[in-house]
Amino acid sequence: MSLFQCNQCGCCDNTALSWQGFKTPFGDTFDWTGIEEREGMRLCSACGPAKFKDGTSTDCGKWHDKFPRVFLPLGMFRTARNGNLEHVDNGDQDFRKYALTPKRSEGTEE
Repeated sequence: MSLFQCNQCGCCDNTALSWQGFKTPFGDTFDWTGIEEREGMRLCSACGPAKFKDGTSTDCGKWHDKFPRVFLPLGMFRTARNGNLEHVDNGDQDFRKYALTPKRSEGTEE
């Protein structure tokens, strides 16, 4: 099980909780309707498709809540050989210190 950075939102996720980031040999079985631009991207559980083409649920399209969602600067992290996330510029694997503060949407509380 490896950590990866979502190509859509930039958060850290685990391949075991997000259909291997939706980049599997079974990628064509997902229903990409409404999110066609994301097909082929490495995606977290929240950014991935909620259904398969046959209409059954993937249990995704929402955050899995197995661990806190940590947003990172988009494109700045890759999966290291040991399965952890590492900063692309300096190799630092303490990704949490690069966490972005979520912006509050108008009318919502966090």
